[in-house]
Amino acid sequence: MNPALNSSALRGKGWIAAAALLCALLFHGEGRAQEAAPSGQDGPQQRIEGALRSADAWIARGESAKALALLREVLPFAEAHGADTTPVRFLTAQALMRLRRNEEAALVLAGLVAEHPAVDRFVLDYAAVLFELGRDDDARAVFREVRSERELPPAVRRNVERFLERIRARQPLRIDFDLGFWHDNNVNNAPEREAVEVPVFGVPLSFTLNEQPVSAWVARTGVQARWRHALGERRRTTLETRASLARNTALGASEHNRTWARASFGPRFRFSTELAGRPRPGMVLADVGAERRWRGGDGYATSLWTGLGVRQTFTRNWNAGVFTRLWTTRYEDEDADVDPLGRSVAVKVRRGIGPGWLTVGGTLARETPKIRRLRWTSRALSFAYAADLGRGWNLSLRGSLSGTRFDGEHRLFGVRRDDRSHGAGLTVSHRSLSWEGYLPELTVSWRRTASNIPVYERKLLSMRVALRRLF
Repeated sequence: MNPALNSSALRGKGWIAAAALLCALLFHGEGRAQEAAPSGQDGPQQRIEGALRSADAWIARGESAKALALLREVLPFAEAHGADTTPVRFLTAQALMRLRRNEEAALVLAGLVAEHPAVDRFVLDYAAVLFELGRDDDARAVFREVRSERELPPAVRRNVERFLERIRARQPLRIDFDLGFWHDNNVNNAPEREAVEVPVFGVPLSFTLNEQPVSAWVARTGVQARWRHALGERRRTTLETRASLARNTALGASEHNRTWARASFGPRFRFSTELAGRPRPGMVLADVGAERRWRGGDGYATSLWTGLGVRQTFTRNWNAGVFTRLWTTRYEDEDADVDPLGRSVAVKVRRGIGPGWLTVGGTLARETPKIRRLRWTSRALSFAYAADLGRGWNLSLRGSLSGTRFDGEHRLFGVRRDDRSHGAGLTVSHRSLSWEGYLPELTVSWRRTASNIPVYERKLLSMRVALRRLF
């Protein structure tokens, strides 16, 4: 029995007695009949029902091969006595699915669906088997039809949508939209103080800053594409290409618009490691990429990077990864001495806790332009917990701590710049608000940067509405 679809309801007309028997077999509570083998003195119907009870119990206990052998004997017996074979074939399909003989299960379920197209359980199990066989287009068509045309219990509907999400996640070509809307009190990232004190010949003098924060509503529009191509018969190596284009439009302040265009390409090598006596999957991934940035309508920076990483699963609820990156940035209208070379190493550990996943990460980064006072070292810690809660709620909670210290003294303030940042964010959504696979999300985030040089201090509290595509 497919655990993803256990709560599916049975529907149909013309075989109520068989459906009632099937329902009794699907629920393994205190009222389950004894699994003793049927007596030879029973009538044909009693012998069939007794065999079904035994097969159902064996499947529940993990003895699917034993159940399948019995069902293969019962089927011709039921046909010979004119009994309804629907329950026998359904349990046969369940045994085959448990034994991972999905090709055979698909044939049995296809016959049941052709005869009883109104029975949700048959249709959903058939779609699930198609998914396991990698027939994603066929499975998606069935799941979408069931979702759009039938009244399903909420739990079953969520399972159908999860299957659609899984199908979409493994498609060779995937396209996502990046849409959001929020209010920004400092869209130009200006100093938040009107005046600062600058030491001149050892005497602090007050200076008024020319640029002040600009407030504006911001609309985020963008698109992201990912394409995967598997190599070889074993398909352990894939080539992955990613491209994205995004724009932050500051309404009424177009000179502060921001645009990003990014593309990357690299291989993914899947492997298996023996851990605690069991094979555990892992992946080595590499990337090269470029990003172009515009401010207002003018381009101002181009970055190139390359990266290498490895991920390893340790148990069903534990995995970790290490990632390194090298990059260079070219700033237009600036002297080449300010263009940096950068490098970073990041570690992430993920742990399944309760209904979700906790991710803890640490990053060490360094940028080294030719000008010593512009060189910096950064250290950061982060955590995130994402979970699907009951009654359709989705929640993601994030937090971060970071520090950046520059090598040389600031030209005006005469000290080495030292920034400390911390932030938090919460994203919530509810699946009942989704429409055709698009889910609106509400994000509240807060971030503060404290610096020993006051012109670099920042505070940001924002509330953002975004749209996420599920399937």
